[in-house]
Amino acid sequence: MVSYTGQHFKTDEDRMQLHAIGQHAAEMAGVRAYWLGCSCLGGKDELEENVWRINDVIRGAFRLVIAVGGPVEPRMKGQLPVSLLGEWGRRVWILPELLLTQAKEDIRVYTIDRNVYYDQQIQDCLARPLEQVDLRLFTQLWQDDGDFGQLVDHYEGSVILSRLELVSLAFRCLSARHTTQYARGDLSYALMGLLRQRPYARVSDSAFQAFARLSLANDSDLVLERLVCMLPPSPYASWDSLKDQWEAKLWDINPKVQVCGIGDNDTIILDGARAAHIRWKSFKKVLLRNNDTMKRTLIRLALTFVSPVFIISVILLAITANPPGGFPQSTFGKLPGAVLLALALCVLIASPKLINWLYIGKVWNAEPWFFGIEGYMPIEQIEKKLFGVNMNRLSWSAASSPLSRHGVLASKIHDNVCEGMDPKTDPDVLARIEKTRANSGASGEERIFTLVDTYTMTVTLFSAVKPPVAVIVCGEEGGMQRALL
Repeated sequence: MVSYTGQHFKTDEDRMQLHAIGQHAAEMAGVRAYWLGCSCLGGKDELEENVWRINDVIRGAFRLVIAVGGPVEPRMKGQLPVSLLGEWGRRVWILPELLLTQAKEDIRVYTIDRNVYYDQQIQDCLARPLEQVDLRLFTQLWQDDGDFGQLVDHYEGSVILSRLELVSLAFRCLSARHTTQYARGDLSYALMGLLRQRPYARVSDSAFQAFARLSLANDSDLVLERLVCMLPPSPYASWDSLKDQWEAKLWDINPKVQVCGIGDNDTIILDGARAAHIRWKSFKKVLLRNNDTMKRTLIRLALTFVSPVFIISVILLAITANPPGGFPQSTFGKLPGAVLLALALCVLIASPKLINWLYIGKVWNAEPWFFGIEGYMPIEQIEKKLFGVNMNRLSWSAASSPLSRHGVLASKIHDNVCEGMDPKTDPDVLARIEKTRANSGASGEERIFTLVDTYTMTVTLFSAVKPPVAVIVCGEEGGMQRALL
């Protein structure tokens, strides 16, 4: 099998050189045929079937030879063309070619020197092929954070990767490369050879649809479900980067949903997801429940019976001061009336404070609501809108969105407690709020929204192009829920 890049062999004359290399390599190996992509993939009618068979060709090939072409310095002749191999290594299909070939320790490199005359190029190339190039050598040529080296270790048996690690590393290694596009799903079709099940290739599939069908066909530890729970570092980042805003890996996420279908426009169908509606129209009364302590019980009784006690005390004092006709004056009701009046007046004077004590304190249960607000609103104002008074029940979320901010604060019970902070205290977030406020009418631009969760009593600031209509819980990671908006 001859591996090459279209950047080095563009013209028909260059492809004739590839055929000469293939013939020479086949004769040296003692086989009757060779495989060359530019001639063996066929036309558009045969493209789907031939792309699906590429990995079978790689596995069945007796030997892999690499053909590179470009200017070579005289002092570098007879040595490994590092720069040319670096350009060849940008192809997507090199991953299955190097990992699935039978003779990993007998890879040969043919170099076409473009500095000499055309007739002499192929003669020099066939006369001095570099033989027995070790697969380990390629791990030093490409800067991919060691991903390719880990894949080599896995296929050589020195380090065994899990299915999830294999898919994650291989796809990340593939997405960092480029190639002449045969189909939009080339990344997934190249990855397909490293997995057990291979769905049939479809040229009409997008890159995401091809990956989704490949994931559903294989037992890949719910890689697609885990990918749904990841938030890219940038709104414009590609989905195939497999990077998360909070630097989580695929295996760190525990999905709670299942992908049961693939739709049009790069959409998927989720099963088993739990969702809640976000109310944007207006605030609504939220029911709260506090535990009945002895203090709250006494305050409630005092406020309930203060009116009857006040009326009784006034009546007793009035009767004692001016008894009805025929009854003698008596001081019997003066003392009880005065005592009751004093108690009633004390309760009435202290009633604002007593009402505050009655309703403040820890909320043990609250009616769950999601309220959405466009833009930024201070948390004190939100609480007044919800409960009529600010009692510091709401707090900013510590890490619910990329705009959330938190700090380490000291409490009366524990030291170094991590608590959410107002995002506007960060100058970067404040600048984004001001920018979105200035561009609020622009179509397609990100806007700032505030989400109020009355169940956890937290407020989250986030950005989105359009206001979301629901919160969909899809998984968990690091003790936090992963939800889609």
